[in-house]
Order: sequence, then C-alpha cells, then structure tokens
Amino acid sequence: MDATATSAAPIYDLLIAERGDVVADAARVAEQALLDTAGTLDFGLPVSDEDADGDTD
Repeated sequence: MDATATSAAPIYDLLIAERGDVVADAARVAEQALLDTAGTLDFGLPVSDEDADGDTD
C-alpha cells in the first residue's frame, strides 16, 4: 500500500482489494438477470438506455 496516495475512503478501498467489489458484482448479476428474463417476462421496465425513452407499449 502506497502511503503517499490519497483516497476518499481508504478503508473501503482496502476492503475492495481484499474481498472484491461486491456491490459492482451484484449490479452486474442483477443486470444480467434482467436481460435474461426480458424475453420471457415483461416487467414493463426499460432494459437499456436506448429503451428508456418513456414508451411502455
């Protein structure tokens, strides 16, 4: 660990280095689940930014 480097949250950075970024992993899994179910189930939610124009029909 570099003592001269500055970080807004050094404890959080250390935890990510040791354990991995659980929040980012969960977000990726949730996005993949949404994409996987989009063809089968219609939740009425936009799947991507291109689909988020407000049309729900």
